[in-house]
Amino acid sequence: MWPCRVRLSVSVIKMPVPGAVEVVSLAAGKLGMIYGGVTGAKGHLFFEYNPKTGRAKDLGHLVRSGTQIVRRDGRKVEQKIHKSLFDLPDGRILGATGQNIVVMDPDYRMEDDEGGHVFVYDPESGSCSDLAVPVPHEWIINCTVSPDLRYAYGMTYPLNHVFQVDLKSRQARVLGEVHGQTTADSACSHECICDAEGNLYGSCWRGQIFRYELEEDRLQETELSLPGGDLRIDSLALEKDTGMIYGGTWEGGHLFRLDPGAMSIELIGTPHRGPRLPALKFAKDDILYGAAGGGFQYKTRSAFLFSYDPASGELAEMGDIVAEGGIRGQRMHTMAIGKDGEIYLGETGMMTGEAGEVGLNPYVFVCRVGG
Repeated sequence: MWPCRVRLSVSVIKMPVPGAVEVVSLAAGKLGMIYGGVTGAKGHLFFEYNPKTGRAKDLGHLVRSGTQIVRRDGRKVEQKIHKSLFDLPDGRILGATGQNIVVMDPDYRMEDDEGGHVFVYDPESGSCSDLAVPVPHEWIINCTVSPDLRYAYGMTYPLNHVFQVDLKSRQARVLGEVHGQTTADSACSHECICDAEGNLYGSCWRGQIFRYELEEDRLQETELSLPGGDLRIDSLALEKDTGMIYGGTWEGGHLFRLDPGAMSIELIGTPHRGPRLPALKFAKDDILYGAAGGGFQYKTRSAFLFSYDPASGELAEMGDIVAEGGIRGQRMHTMAIGKDGEIYLGETGMMTGEAGEVGLNPYVFVCRVGG
């Protein structure tokens, strides 16, 4: 790939949350705390990590989630907060809940689930407000917020509904449904994002971009397609100064730039030949950091960190995500950047045949660039 020009140090934290098997959402709070969402036990989906003390606090009891689904053999279906945490500028944390089950599972029935909840946690008061169940009987696979902080948006599984929640009035409505896969919990788009004007973007159908236009109040499947013939968006990040949207694709691991004004997509490069480019985040210095690699599940390279400088166009590898002691990240899923510049990464699960998706561990990897 590209020469590594920095020193990367990595440590790993196993989050002590009861029943947690993987960390699939991360957000950095205003006061330096790191917030995470896990796949795990109902009532234990949300945690707070204090980098100064190295201690984690289980906040899951504050969060309402969908109905507990129980399999015919008595096993409880795991729930999750999947790519659905967002740090608001006032310090609050927005989140949304889901189920860890797919339509081909013989124990799955939509009517057994009341639907995913959207919530807001206030660290200052320690309170958590349950805002809405936007789409009954469907769980929430991703969530984001408009730049004016008026609306939360998200997508549901299994029917790919796009919803909007007014954060002041708590009124929720379905904006429409987009075409897409329902055979696995990947849905159409693993993330969605708003541009500077408040319009929403994600992927659908066979790699087409969908757009919800705020002023026209219209959800549209466009003819704009992901690069390389890929089908799904894996990650998204907004460059605030320019309004450009950067994304990573699932199948080919391509890094691309979407221009909302021109409605055009440009391929920047391919840090990893795929599959998976699941985590992107802009740092304060306007450098875009990303994690790519599918690991042993896909029989490809394990997780590594890279950076992209939009000003210079330089794409650089930063190193494998391997902690002291040899704990190697396989497939990262989510990223947050801490107050002091540390890069926090959550790792997702692996496929093990008939057992379905089994979490590797509730690990959070902490990367320090130049440390």
